[in-house]
Amino acid sequence: MGKDMTGDDSGSRPVDPRTARRRQDPIGRRLRQMYDDVVSEEIPDDFLGFLEQADERKAGEANGQQPEAETTAHRPKP
Repeated sequence: MGKDMTGDDSGSRPVDPRTARRRQDPIGRRLRQMYDDVVSEEIPDDFLGFLEQADERKAGEANGQQPEAETTAHRPKP
């Protein structure tokens, strides 16, 4: 019984690197497609608002201003 690619003695034959690559290529293509789909999605307005608030607070802190206490909690729209 041979060792597999990890060095474990699992009882199976070692996989040729070219065979492993052929098996992994479709997975890589699908992952790239999923990533591209997610990247091309629009960012929700409420999340953009949240990021803008964070930027404003960070800019205020950089200018020596104390962060203000938030008067309203961020709640999702019903």
